[in-house]
Amino acid sequence: MKDTKLSKRNSQLLLIISPCLITVIVLAAYIIYINLNLPEPPLEFDYEYSSDMGGVVLTKYTGEDLDVIIPSKIKKHPVVGIKGNINHGGMVGKQTISVIIPDSVVSIGDYAFHQCESLTSVVIPNNIITIGSNAFGSCESLTSITIPESVTSIGVAAFSGSALTSITIPESVTSIGFGMFGGCESLVSVTISGNVISIGDQAFAGCHSLETITIPESVTSIGNSAFSSCRSLVSIIIPNSVTSIGIYIFSECTSLSSIILSNSTTRISEYAFNECNSLTSITIPDSITVIGYAAFSRCSSLTSITLPDSVINIERDVFRDCASLTSITIPESVTSIGDWAFLRCGLLPDQTKQRILQINPKGI
Repeated sequence: MKDTKLSKRNSQLLLIISPCLITVIVLAAYIIYINLNLPEPPLEFDYEYSSDMGGVVLTKYTGEDLDVIIPSKIKKHPVVGIKGNINHGGMVGKQTISVIIPDSVVSIGDYAFHQCESLTSVVIPNNIITIGSNAFGSCESLTSITIPESVTSIGVAAFSGSALTSITIPESVTSIGFGMFGGCESLVSVTISGNVISIGDQAFAGCHSLETITIPESVTSIGNSAFSSCRSLVSIIIPNSVTSIGIYIFSECTSLSSIILSNSTTRISEYAFNECNSLTSITIPDSITVIGYAAFSRCSSLTSITLPDSVINIERDVFRDCASLTSITIPESVTSIGDWAFLRCGLLPDQTKQRILQINPKGI
């Protein structure tokens, strides 16, 4: 009798335990399946880092993945920045193809992806405030990137030598710094927001494919060699807001055929339009008092130029080797012409030559 009761009790217990056991087994199997199919999370020992900015700044990825997902935390501390090294290049390897930056990061530091030659894709979150110097310098495979509206500061040569084909400067950025896009030989178009105040030295120098650019009315200064050797640039309008233009600003822009200058500048700087071989004519605004050294030298197609009565000084070599120049009137306001200002301008009318020689016997 006791055996029968015990057997019955065991059967009832088994009926209760069996569903629970099955549930546990199924749940365990599901967890194992998920773990096997999810990408392996980044290991903390795959990164070199330092403590800074109230969190962790990654300085080197030592793992082997070519598609890198940067973690948002290291040892429970937020990853707030990434940076590279001038001697060792970017924080990821040269063969890295893509990088996803988490929302926790607010700073892409100096040399962060410098010389990452295979990098084709970078996802930048909307929390980024600063992009450091040379951050994407020499990224020879990087053809596009979106700078988020959260960015307020971009460092020296940040994208220099990259393969970008187009770029939009967001409204949050007020300055295009030194060499920011220098040597971006594939860059065709640039959109500059109406909040940019200054374009720095060599900002777009050597952008051989750049065809068009609109300088907004917010810009007040353009630095030295800012657009030098932009060999595909056909026309440019410098708005009246610009009061200062640097030396060599459009030097060797060999396709440049149309220029409208600001009427707020008083000087055309040295070598400003040197070797602009497609330029055939130009009108100097009546705000200009000085045309600087070699400003239009070697403009081999320049045939005519209009000088206003405001011009006082034509410096040395200004129109040197402008072999096609046939029409120019030297106004009475001009009191100084530098040596060789019109050297090898053989097609000038005799009356113009006499006027030049009156002011300076070495002017031709």
